Amino acid sequence: MVTSEVLCHFSDGDVMGRGLIGVWSLSHCSFPQVKVSSSVLKAAAHHYGAQCDKPNKEFMLCRWEEKDPRRCLEEGKLVNKCALDFFRQIKLHCAEPFTEYWTCLDYSSLQLFRHCRKQQAKFDECVLDKLGWVRPDLGELSKVTKVKTDRPLPENPYHSRPRPEPNPEVEGDLKPAKHGSRLFFWTQ
Repeated sequence: MVTSEVLCHFSDGDVMGRGLIGVWSLSHCSFPQVKVSSSVLKAAAHHYGAQCDKPNKEFMLCRWEEKDPRRCLEEGKLVNKCALDFFRQIKLHCAEPFTEYWTCLDYSSLQLFRHCRKQQAKFDECVLDKLGWVRPDLGELSKVTKVKTDRPLPENPYHSRPRPEPNPEVEGDLKPAKHGSRLFFWTQ
């Protein structure tokens, strides 16, 4: 997967060093992107969230555990593939009601759903009839869930640093300060 290596500076916590970091070629990153506007994403968000829930959660889990975007490219490709398949199905089966819905959102102030409930109902009805997708209830997609994954657990999942050595024991008796306590001024 790594095609070339370059010598560059990197930071690992507080330790600065010089090391070899693998760099991906553009062929690994060249896959079709989802090129839609924010209105289209907002109109499709509820159904997209329900249909592509697993790949999205796998990707977010990978990003949280690995803290390195290069290690999550495969999961990112799966998210992108799911999104492309989702929009292709919408375009194939419910293009007209979906276009009316996202256009209404685009023209409404602040892209609020409340101005476009009629178009939303037509789109939801079309998706239910032709694809069998039920619009998820409010808050259903934001529930906390456990993600079952095939990826191995990273070596250091919490990215914790090694513990420092304890302070050495002081040998001998400690003498009081030559000019007294630092708090002398404040205590009198």
